[in-house]
Amino acid sequence: MALASDDACRICTHCERAIPSLNIDLHYAHCVRNLEKCKVCSDMIPKKHAEEHYLDNHAPVSCSLCSETMDRDILTIHKGENCPQRIVNCEFCEFPLPAVDLPEHQVIMKYVAIGQNFVLLVEDTFDFVKDITMTLVAMLYKTIPWDLPG
Repeated sequence: MALASDDACRICTHCERAIPSLNIDLHYAHCVRNLEKCKVCSDMIPKKHAEEHYLDNHAPVSCSLCSETMDRDILTIHKGENCPQRIVNCEFCEFPLPAVDLPEHQVIMKYVAIGQNFVLLVEDTFDFVKDITMTLVAMLYKTIPWDLPG
């Protein structure tokens, strides 16, 4: 059915769509009963799906790595660039570890460097820091002159 002109349409005050004038009363009754405007994106959503629409599209989400809650639209950037628990590689030994642990690890790795060769002492992350610390203490003990005057 083709409309003769724009005069044959009226704008629904609920959904703001152009509706043929002859159908506006029936449309409006159906529209108000079944649809609601999303408060976030202004899309018209079936009332029975409004909560699902909000949860799927607008509700804050938690990062699976650090559990921080944020808007859904920044989650990907957070996980790739900002999350303290994202996995990064040490520039010295290429050991993968959480970003939050990288600065301390790299300080230790600078001291483990021997000439141009960098040594990765242990792959087990739980023993790694303990073993490096013991090695550093032994190296420092050998280099400090213990014969103090007096």
